[in-house]
Amino acid sequence: MNKRIMIITDSMAMPRKEVPYEETWIYLLKKNFINYDIIDKSARGSTSFRLISEGGLGIDLLENYNPTTVILQLGITECSPRLFKKNGLEFLFMNKILSFKLRQKYIKLIKKRRVRNPKLTDIPPSLFEKNIINYFDRAKKINSKIIVILINDASNKFISKSPFIQKNIDLYNNIFEKVSENFSNVKTIKIFSRDIDINNYCIDELHINSEANQLIFNNLVSIIDK
Repeated sequence: MNKRIMIITDSMAMPRKEVPYEETWIYLLKKNFINYDIIDKSARGSTSFRLISEGGLGIDLLENYNPTTVILQLGITECSPRLFKKNGLEFLFMNKILSFKLRQKYIKLIKKRRVRNPKLTDIPPSLFEKNIINYFDRAKKINSKIIVILINDASNKFISKSPFIQKNIDLYNNIFEKVSENFSNVKTIKIFSRDIDINNYCIDELHINSEANQLIFNNLVSIIDK
């Protein structure tokens, strides 16, 4: 039976106008690991909630496929500071009462008066940690190895829009690394460190270019079979 790799990512690994599918690290894996069964479960806006919910308790991202290796690239969606508390009164007011045009004007006004709050995130740190512990533990029980691609450092453009983003990236990456120390089946890799300037690889404040996808692929090649 061929080795099976499951890829669980957010938009960071998906094609865009500036990065065609053939230049994504997912495509490069498929092209170069032709003897592997590679299952692509990427989805824009993904968070760790998928790991414990998709298919019912997360089985569509693990047990139903029994992968040899899981490549996990998540975290930026849930760690990014927000202007509004999700499902809070202000959030409900905007989405339930205001028209689209008024909502856009309201958001524009708010952006001038406040910065994105590092304590307002889609998935708070405590729940993020709980979700990944659940997933890592389930993977260990079925002998699946996990490679975690840590969240990229924030670009200067991203920081100008969200001053506390790097603080949250470090927090969530530290959770990944701390939890992984307790699981022999989990390895974390950081592609863009302080020595590799993320600003040279971004096509916007967040997403990376084709060259960066090649860097990720090169790093994965060196550890997939180890």
